[in-house]
Amino acid sequence: MSFEYNQPSISDFGTDGMRDISARRAATISNMIDEAGKEGIGDDFARRAIARYGADNAKAMRQAMKDPDSFDEFRSLFGSDHNKNIFEMEIVENNEERLSIDFHYCPYVEQWVKQGRSAEEIAHLCDVTMEGDREFAKQFPGIDFKLDGTIADGQKVCRLRFTRKEA
Repeated sequence: MSFEYNQPSISDFGTDGMRDISARRAATISNMIDEAGKEGIGDDFARRAIARYGADNAKAMRQAMKDPDSFDEFRSLFGSDHNKNIFEMEIVENNEERLSIDFHYCPYVEQWVKQGRSAEEIAHLCDVTMEGDREFAKQFPGIDFKLDGTIADGQKVCRLRFTRKEA
């Protein structure tokens, strides 16, 4: 798998700098998992730590919201920060029931490719890293989250889908 679709189209000083930070984070994650593996330790520790990071981010977002249980407010805020350009996020659906966002670029995948990781390793590292997103979504009890394909799995985009739960 060549990940030829994972090409950035946005380039500016701020976005490139934030992508560099993301790439360094990706390298740290993969290197920690490698070193733990040498000691016979699986990647559960990384999954837990990344999940906690996602939960902390969600808690901060909830605190900033006027109504942390409002799907309307969630969908107006999610993806409106610096991550929008880093991941070249495109809102493909945004209504009272669903928020669907496609990520057209992933600096994590780019970094893992630069490290010479196999397609299987990249898909696995992405799955570990997505623990943050899964746990983030869990902090919003009125929302269902689905990851519907990723660049790391060879798709053209990562598809994040949020659906308002029935009350």
